[in-house]
Amino acid sequence: MGRHNNRVDEEKPKKLSKYLKAVIILNVLFILLIVPGFFPAFCDWYTDNIYPVICDPISRVTAMVPVAIGEIIMYIGGVLVLAAVIISILMIFLRKRKRFMRFSIGYLKVCSIIFLSVLIIYMPTWYIPFCGTVLGKENGEKRTEYSFEEIEGLLIYIVDGANQAAEEIEIAEDGSVSFRSVEENSKLASQALADLSGEYGRLSGYYPPVKNAICSDILNRMNIGGYNYPFTMEPTRNRYIAPLYQPILDAHEMSHHQGYYKENEANFLSQIALSKSNDPYFRLAAYLDMFGYVYGDYLKARDALDDEAVRKAAEDAEPKLSERVEKISEASHEEARKAYESEAHFIDSFPKLDEIIHDTADKGWEVQGEILEDNSYDGVVLLLLQYYYK
Repeated sequence: MGRHNNRVDEEKPKKLSKYLKAVIILNVLFILLIVPGFFPAFCDWYTDNIYPVICDPISRVTAMVPVAIGEIIMYIGGVLVLAAVIISILMIFLRKRKRFMRFSIGYLKVCSIIFLSVLIIYMPTWYIPFCGTVLGKENGEKRTEYSFEEIEGLLIYIVDGANQAAEEIEIAEDGSVSFRSVEENSKLASQALADLSGEYGRLSGYYPPVKNAICSDILNRMNIGGYNYPFTMEPTRNRYIAPLYQPILDAHEMSHHQGYYKENEANFLSQIALSKSNDPYFRLAAYLDMFGYVYGDYLKARDALDDEAVRKAAEDAEPKLSERVEKISEASHEEARKAYESEAHFIDSFPKLDEIIHDTADKGWEVQGEILEDNSYDGVVLLLLQYYYK
């Protein structure tokens, strides 16, 4: 006879599913990786010593592929997100379909794991370097206020540099200018950055090729020159960029790749590196880029002068770019325009889509400016003033 056990078995506690365990681990890891961002000095040390160990091997591998792997991954991610939205909506109407619900829940779980994993990858490859000090150097003791005379002096230096560089560039009778190939420009731009590594040590690392973006047409409409993929370590450019601007753009994106992820840093390093070059095209590109930022601050400082006579004298003595500079710049933009118009662009057939792209770009630039604040693109003016007025 069997013995009857009157004791009721205690209910065993439910174990966490593998999915929940993974989510918890990923979230904890994400939170832990946020912490270094509150310690800029540590972020500088990390970017100088650990970041290259991650960045260089990855970029050497992805450099073997001619197209931007990161961009393809971005498209795949976009499809996954779109599918997740559609599936989530369908779950409302098909909730009684058990097989569909099992598939949908599994799909959304996979997407959530992928999303968390991507966030975590971004932390050591972008977030921590971004949270360091500007240029990896404490700027606390440097001035942040400059007189009109100092800003004017910087503008004079820039204009003189641009005008002198333009004198060394040949202009054909038809107004055209012979620019170098994209590949050669990019290679020489990386060398110019490496030559600046004595002052900014991170620039001594490996430089992968800057790749043309597949979505260059969209980037062109959004006024985006290029970007980096921190998870594949690929600097990427809009292939419709004007040839005179292309080397400064490539140097900007390569500065990001080397760990200088703030926009004012990348602007500054690309401008300084190319301005020190023996090549007149590079110097002109650098000084024109500087001019585009400094001139606005110059006008603000001049308009703020209290003495009307001094302000009028400053207006009369305003530094001017030479006609030769303007001609070379126009030739560069004309070459870019012809290259763009020589190809068919399907978006042209969809005015509403083109409008959406432009509106999205406007909002995106506005939001980025609010997030970056002093470290936005125009923050380069302060860095230039600090550099030249040491």
